[in-house]
Amino acid sequence: MNSVEIGKVVKEKRLSLNMRMDDLASKTGITRQTLGSIENGASSYSFSSLLKVLGALDISLTVNSIKDAKTKRDRATRINTKLDKKVNRFLIMTIEQYAESINSPSNDVYTRMKKKDLINLIKDDYEDLHGMSTVYLNDYIGALLGDHK
Repeated sequence: MNSVEIGKVVKEKRLSLNMRMDDLASKTGITRQTLGSIENGASSYSFSSLLKVLGALDISLTVNSIKDAKTKRDRATRINTKLDKKVNRFLIMTIEQYAESINSPSNDVYTRMKKKDLINLIKDDYEDLHGMSTVYLNDYIGALLGDHK
């Protein structure tokens, strides 16, 4: 669990007990601001303050919940890496196809696209563009580069 997830759990438990922030802060001996930081997922509070709040609300954190959060984070990183590889392959394929269609070296097309800051545009529009036919995709790239009038 990260601090945002912990904060959500703390707030949900406090609300389920019909407890006001002031009541919980008073019960634990921390300030309302510190409790707000915990509930909002900030990191500007001490571990001892967090333990007081968790204890007052009868919430326990286990090593497994920390391990589960790390596993989820690692899985998300792997998925993002796979997506980045797909996007980069698509970008290379797009550049090569367009270069071939205008009978130009792909390095030249890449350089022109880089100068016009089109590389990130193509990457950002990957989901929309990867379904286009080669002809439409070439027309799109040509229009962006100013090759088609």
